Amino acid sequence: MLIDLDAAPEPSLSPARARRPVRYWIVAVLVLVLILVGGSAAPGRPGGIAEVLTVEGQGTVASLLTGEAFYLAHMNGTIEARPLCAGCPKWSTRGTPGQRLTMAEGDTLILDGNDTAESIFLDARTGALRWRLNNALAVDPYGGRVAAWSFEDRVLRMRDLRSGRALWSRPAFNYSADDAYVVIADKAGGATVYDAATGRERTPRRELGVPDPAVQLVGERVLLLGGSYLAAYHRDGLSREWITSTPAAYGVLPCGDGLLCVFGAEGLTVLDAADGSVRWADPAWTGMGADGVLTEEGGRTAIVDLATGRVERELGRTAPVGDSLLFPEPGRTTVVGLSDGRVRGVLPLVSPGACSAAGPFLACETPNVTFTVWRLPG
Repeated sequence: MLIDLDAAPEPSLSPARARRPVRYWIVAVLVLVLILVGGSAAPGRPGGIAEVLTVEGQGTVASLLTGEAFYLAHMNGTIEARPLCAGCPKWSTRGTPGQRLTMAEGDTLILDGNDTAESIFLDARTGALRWRLNNALAVDPYGGRVAAWSFEDRVLRMRDLRSGRALWSRPAFNYSADDAYVVIADKAGGATVYDAATGRERTPRRELGVPDPAVQLVGERVLLLGGSYLAAYHRDGLSREWITSTPAAYGVLPCGDGLLCVFGAEGLTVLDAADGSVRWADPAWTGMGADGVLTEEGGRTAIVDLATGRVERELGRTAPVGDSLLFPEPGRTTVVGLSDGRVRGVLPLVSPGACSAAGPFLACETPNVTFTVWRLPG
């Protein structure tokens, strides 16, 4: 099926350090296990890993793996769905080239991030154009709605995800949102909380005390990210709960029971969400992957008790991808279960950073500029 999107009408409205021997023992055990299950027999994909499809990657600027299809966007404007099962999406269409593919609500494929600041919204099963939005470099879906914000006019516009119908708009120096609420900060240093569906004001504007505030909505709290501190306000009423001195923070994640993981210029600081007190800090940890796996800039990863900072399990120089760990070795990549540490099989050499997972599938861009999707054993 080939669809010409250009012929479609416009919508009417638009963190503790590892001891070297631990890593070496993990690798040694993996090598021993691989020898026992077949060692060099890579073509047989030990553990039941099965190749599902391989596609040319030259000219591909974005890809997205789901439990049904592998979606690709190309420099020439082609967007396609490659099926991963019988009856799964299979189509090809043409549109404006973009650099990001996002799936929203399971059936809307969004392509954005292009030079023309146009975002397009497709039916993920058929490739049919649902609507398009101009003057939107990037958009963010929240439930059945999509938020578009522009650096040029600094106005937040909320639209219906499926139809593109305009729901409401407000001036916004910056904003943070979830499926139910939107917090809008203004340049003068105030914040207002709105209902995400209707745009109705839920909490009137309250002065936060700093110009050009950066806010982040995390559950029932609105966090103010200052240059040397983090302040928490209750979402309903915007009354301040606490303020804590922290190194310059660039991101906050809820992590574990009643905890906030703050990543900044000096690594990871874990706070008690109730009062802002520091539970522990470690400059080594610079990121968090799937299932709370912490990562160092140099590639070391570990499972850490986030309440105490104690390393529970060293993972070595690998990366979590879905519920698997990928260990690149000379000429191949070993796939290990994240939860049980069992070897699931062997793949050709790939970079974990070029892989993604969805359902039983693992997709990787290979060194020879192709994309391959494998089905992992259950």
